[in-house]
Amino acid sequence: MPLILAIVMVVLIGAGVGGYFLFTGEGSADPAADRPANAMPRLWEAPSPGSQREGQDENGLRSMWFNNDDIIFGDGEGVRAYNRKTGKKKWTAKTPKGAGEVCAMSKEASDEGVGAVVFDAGGDDCSYLSVIDTDTGRTLWSKNLKAEGAREDRPQVVVNSKVVAVMIGRTYTGFTITRGAPVWHLISRGHDCTTTVGMSPQYQAVASDCADAKPKKELILQDLEYDSIHSTVKGESRAVDRILADWPLTLLMSDEAGAIDAGRSISTYTEDGKPDKTFKIEGDLKELNFEPRNTYVDEDELVLVTGYGASDGLAALDLKTGKLLWKKRGSAAVAGIDSEGVIAVTSSPDTGAISRDPVLVSIALRDGKEKVMGTLYDPKHSLPAPHSMSLAWNGNENTLFIQGERISDDRPSVQAFKAPTG
Repeated sequence: MPLILAIVMVVLIGAGVGGYFLFTGEGSADPAADRPANAMPRLWEAPSPGSQREGQDENGLRSMWFNNDDIIFGDGEGVRAYNRKTGKKKWTAKTPKGAGEVCAMSKEASDEGVGAVVFDAGGDDCSYLSVIDTDTGRTLWSKNLKAEGAREDRPQVVVNSKVVAVMIGRTYTGFTITRGAPVWHLISRGHDCTTTVGMSPQYQAVASDCADAKPKKELILQDLEYDSIHSTVKGESRAVDRILADWPLTLLMSDEAGAIDAGRSISTYTEDGKPDKTFKIEGDLKELNFEPRNTYVDEDELVLVTGYGASDGLAALDLKTGKLLWKKRGSAAVAGIDSEGVIAVTSSPDTGAISRDPVLVSIALRDGKEKVMGTLYDPKHSLPAPHSMSLAWNGNENTLFIQGERISDDRPSVQAFKAPTG
């Protein structure tokens, strides 16, 4: 019997089954008394080894992309695609020659199925850019942007249908998405300038204060996809912190570049790049944290959702009035926004019940009313706290993907949970 079992395991591993773990969500090991009635089936789990480069900033790991059938993510073993329904590995992107560990991925891939990855170029310098086809994992082109005397540990990269744009070291450049030919390069307006830059898939926002140029202060808004579309706001004295959303174009601004205690504000802009609304971040708004992975804007409702408070809660801001619509304390993380509202994972739902396992909820954008969609049940109750998760939501398939480390054994993995429909 031991010999037969050993042969069976060898056959399974040879068939590729060993590359992922499959769960039906109804395992016989689950103690019936412990399993909540609304437990969401866990479809599969795949290992996701930790990386020295993981973080929650704008373009750091962890990002998760979708193509027609797969989910794509990066970790200590590179960039890989797994079938969303079965968890079977489809491909692993090739690491460019001379490159090391994955440093960062674009927050999203383009609608045409192209994503950008930044690798370590040596010496903890995250400057090796690689652009891949998300359907096949094939490298379209790559460039080592390592610069003498410069070292990058917070690379930024975005993609749209035409351009891959990067802020890596001294390189502020847009490349054609197909061949990697330079199409623009950001240069300073003068020799004595303080310049701040924000970048998103659609826009680049550049604020500059120059002693030797006219006007002395200005903000330039450039469409990255269509270089003929741009606008200038003369006399703008604030610095750009980051772009919060593309539709409407929404900027987080600081009164002074680089100042720790500088006042901040949120500004929105019209389709032709003219200033629209501006709200000072004061009072209750000071507790908004604008963590990139937790910040979303609904363009139809004109509602900004982001983290709130030191307890990793959530809040929503009306972009037409600047008023706080609702706020929620307790650990929570946003997975996305769809027709149901904000899709989030929380350990403290509004039902009042104590949640032993994290709960998936939908939150109405305007009034914050919650609807519990299901419990992310784990027999060992070892899922990480919501604020420690990286999340992706596929609304077409009602599937939630979680990347994080288990509490019980610190084992990092990606898991897929199926939410109920209706």
